[in-house]
Amino acid sequence: MYHVRYTRPMLYYYGAAPEVPGGTAIVLMNPLRDRAGEDAAERLIHDLRTADCEKIVRSFDSNPEMCPVLQNNKKANLIWRVDRGYDRTLFYELSETRFRLKVYAARGEGGLGVRQVFLIQ
Repeated sequence: MYHVRYTRPMLYYYGAAPEVPGGTAIVLMNPLRDRAGEDAAERLIHDLRTADCEKIVRSFDSNPEMCPVLQNNKKANLIWRVDRGYDRTLFYELSETRFRLKVYAARGEGGLGVRQVFLIQ
């Protein structure tokens, strides 16, 4: 297994484009992928479900309308990921709504962290 290591984060994706909310997709993620960007995005999603959501969203210059959507949604599934060097673009399906969340993570002085977040309707 060590000499046949596949480095891409996505092994298989079939279905609607990740930018299209509400579409059905089948996703198979690489279990050996680097999850640092995903960990940062999941911490952000957790924090956006708290009372501090509007303050956090303003720090990203994002739309505060995403707060009620995230606070009323308990599950976010990673459905697509694009790696460009140390940068990550992550798409999460908010399963209880017809929205998707697009998260940009990039490496900076403090390590890999979220730089932008968008709600896609």
